[in-house]
Amino acid sequence: MNNSGNIMKKIILSAIFPVLMFVVMLVITASNDKCYVNGKLIFLSADLVKQVIINSCMTVCVALAIWLQLKNGRFDFSGGASMILAAIIAGNVGIMTDSPVLALLTAVAVGIVLSCLTAVVYIVGRLPIIICTIGMTLLYESLTYLTFGGQGIRIFYSQPHTSVFGRIPGVLLPTVLAVAAFVMFTYFTAAGRKGKVLSNNQRAGVNIGINEKKNIFVTYIYTGIIIGLAAIVYVSQHEVSPQSGLATSGIMFSYIVPVFMGTFIGLASCDVMGIAIAAVGMEIMNYGLNCLNLGAGGWQQIIMGIFVLGFYAFSAQTDKIQAFMEKRKKAAKSA
Repeated sequence: MNNSGNIMKKIILSAIFPVLMFVVMLVITASNDKCYVNGKLIFLSADLVKQVIINSCMTVCVALAIWLQLKNGRFDFSGGASMILAAIIAGNVGIMTDSPVLALLTAVAVGIVLSCLTAVVYIVGRLPIIICTIGMTLLYESLTYLTFGGQGIRIFYSQPHTSVFGRIPGVLLPTVLAVAAFVMFTYFTAAGRKGKVLSNNQRAGVNIGINEKKNIFVTYIYTGIIIGLAAIVYVSQHEVSPQSGLATSGIMFSYIVPVFMGTFIGLASCDVMGIAIAAVGMEIMNYGLNCLNLGAGGWQQIIMGIFVLGFYAFSAQTDKIQAFMEKRKKAAKSA
């Protein structure tokens, strides 16, 4: 009974963010005349659930790839370039073979190969992770101009029979596989458990016998799988053009907000659930902003920045809030 109560408490605490975001955006849009069409509130249309699910799936895939490296003590800039290059190759293969399944397998294979190449350069070159991954980003971006004549991939996402992994229900498959890969690595592999030790204290981990190089390589294999899955979702939803000037880092890290928010929300459950819930909450917010015609441009960035800053400021005070609540409980009991 006590365990079931704890589980229910964790579920409620985890669900607070998306529910609160829904209520806030509902109130804001309902009070704006521009958000009504034929007397109906746009925010409450059937399109809400569809768009939130589709966009959240993409966000979850990319966020998990970022977090898998971050939680192991590495800030990898090359993930975006790997995703874009994998998307271009997979998209072209899918068009040539007329097979979305083959495109998915190609994306995962290319993601693994590129991630392993990054790992080899990092391990052999003994470079700082930032310098190494920025260098690999520039290399992969240059390859986007050499692959398939530098044309990128323009029609994959617009073909209903090839873009199944960018729409419901097909988009759920790569997302579930990405979550499964993350959970498998984190909780069911020795590399995942040892990675926590290395990220907390690298020297202590090596001293107790952990093979750091092997651990890095295994981590990048799983990261490559998730990047490949993110790539097939991305190419199924977007036209993908060759990139340069570290532009791919911007694409990758535009999904980083749910990572930091999710790790905080995940304190009530686990990090992967926190990231998924944060992604849903953020996409509800984005959908509301679209209803208000603020879904793009400077106003979106300003609103997003203020919101994220406020969220971080609140999360930084959680210890004080918790201590205050405990003090109030003790005072109530003594009274």
